[in-house]
Amino acid sequence: MKKNFAVLLCCTSFIIAVFSDMQPGMAAEKKKHDRSDAGSDIPSIATDWSRYSWGLYYKNIALRDRNSSEREAYLKKAIQCFRDAGAQGAAMDKIYFQLSECYFFRNDYALSLDYGRKALAVNKSDMRVYNRIYNIYLKQKKYEEAAAILEDYLKERPESVQIMFILGEHYFKNMNDAERATAVYGKVIALSDQLPIEDYYKEQSYLSLANIAYRKGDLLQAVAMYQNVLNINKENIDALYYLALTCMDMHDLPGAERYALLFNEKRPGDRVILSILGRIYYLRDDIRAVNLLGQAKNTGSLSGILAWGLYCELIRKDDMAEKLLASVLKLSPRTISVHLAMARINARKGDRSAAFNEYVTTGVLMYNSRLYEESKRCFMEAGRINPGVPGVYYYLGKAYEETRQYSLALYNFIKANSLQPDLDLMLHIGYLYGMKKDYDSAMQYFNRASAKEPSNSRPYFFKGLLSIWQEDYPAAERNIQQAISLDEKSETYYFYLAIVMEKMSKLDLAIESLEKAIRFNPQSARAYNYLGYLYADNNMKIEESLSLIQKALDLEPNNGAYTDSLGWAYYRKGDYRAALEKLLAAEEQLRKANAPDPVVYDHIGDTYLKLGKVDSALRYWHRSNDMKKADAIEDKIRKYENR
Repeated sequence: MKKNFAVLLCCTSFIIAVFSDMQPGMAAEKKKHDRSDAGSDIPSIATDWSRYSWGLYYKNIALRDRNSSEREAYLKKAIQCFRDAGAQGAAMDKIYFQLSECYFFRNDYALSLDYGRKALAVNKSDMRVYNRIYNIYLKQKKYEEAAAILEDYLKERPESVQIMFILGEHYFKNMNDAERATAVYGKVIALSDQLPIEDYYKEQSYLSLANIAYRKGDLLQAVAMYQNVLNINKENIDALYYLALTCMDMHDLPGAERYALLFNEKRPGDRVILSILGRIYYLRDDIRAVNLLGQAKNTGSLSGILAWGLYCELIRKDDMAEKLLASVLKLSPRTISVHLAMARINARKGDRSAAFNEYVTTGVLMYNSRLYEESKRCFMEAGRINPGVPGVYYYLGKAYEETRQYSLALYNFIKANSLQPDLDLMLHIGYLYGMKKDYDSAMQYFNRASAKEPSNSRPYFFKGLLSIWQEDYPAAERNIQQAISLDEKSETYYFYLAIVMEKMSKLDLAIESLEKAIRFNPQSARAYNYLGYLYADNNMKIEESLSLIQKALDLEPNNGAYTDSLGWAYYRKGDYRAALEKLLAAEEQLRKANAPDPVVYDHIGDTYLKLGKVDSALRYWHRSNDMKKADAIEDKIRKYENR
């Protein structure tokens, strides 16, 4: 894996050429006094400012001369000329800067720094001086002082995106201060959106932010930042490379494959990328893995050794494969492809027990990494080796459930339960039957669970939940009350009892149940929200309603349903502008969560009506009614559409 996460900071990247200060008359005098003898006398020139020009001339000769003794002689002459030029007291910022330059090239950093500070005392806006001082501090490894001089420049020129970016790189690369670097990169991005400058600094800032997130282990954030880089520059090869690596680390095989292929098109033959592609196809049992792993194999890196080991397994060189893969396991024991390879090797050797264990280990690792299709194949192989282990069928059921194949999930859960009856599994089977609206089968499993453990409260709760789904609220009340009698401190039971009480128009009992839910779990955001919403929806205790819903949002700030409740409470208070602001925010939160809600659209429509915007109200009522038909909303549409 590459170690350098971004373009290295070049300390001299913004040095300004000293030739810019050279005077027009310099060229003519240069020919007359261009001598190879470094020790010759400095010409006597009548014009004082000519001394400055000759100082520039000698300095430039010194920088071109590789002979150290002659270089030193020219620098001494340059210093003398600059001092002579400064005797008149004119343009001292330029004089001090050039003296700072000369002493820097003589490695006299103390004097160079002294003259640099003098130059800034005269003129605080010369970028070259800050650059020189910055480079002195870098030479001395005084990174805090180096940062401070860039910060000083930004006080003079806060709009300088270039220097701000260099400061961010300095924090990140030289000081390893991710927090300060992140703040500065954010400012660079914001300024880049405001000023007419090239996208380079914004692009590189996103790249560095991605690298920071990667180092912190925030892989989702890293992926988002790398994708921002590609949005600016789709040719950024570094972003493609690290997106492939990051997606592979996240076990996002489709993402890793996509970015690895894009990288390989632009820069074919990179062994790390070939190893990624080979491992992806290996996990999918795709024949393309052989060629790619063969190209990626080497002993110079962990990914190369892994590729070699997997390649040997594919061509049936099992002894070599075991040796190579064992070395990988020592450093990375949770590498999924290694366990899959060992399962196959052990199966070929006839060691059924070891093969079974490796297939189960691989399947669990795949399942935990959300590689559900791949995990199914491993658990099926394990089941073929030993069909009497309930855990294999349990995990197969979980994998099918995650891919919404509920019938196959039930088949495997039932098989697991037949091998080893388990109350939790019975309840889960009943729950899945309920999800499929097979309420009779669901109740059978809940009854079996309560018969197995009569003092356990959960089977009665699930019976109550099933009754809610069937809209049999009296039965739901009886079952949930039975659950509470066995466990009277469960926030969940009181929360669902409140739902039942509200459905039965027993508002006081619903409120009482929610108060108990909060008493037994003061961190229950859903109970705070539900109670606050009940107050608002029934025009009760509006200020308390606002307070309760705000507590819910303090616990879950991005919950769109809670934001809707807050907007509705403001609506009931009569603060329609605040209500609309919150309700539109709720709409956006739910949109991002891919969970639009017709109730939210209805609330927005009602609020627009109060603000006199009938067309907007009708638009949102139509959205609500399109999602879920409701007589009350259709009445409002008919009433106001014909006005």
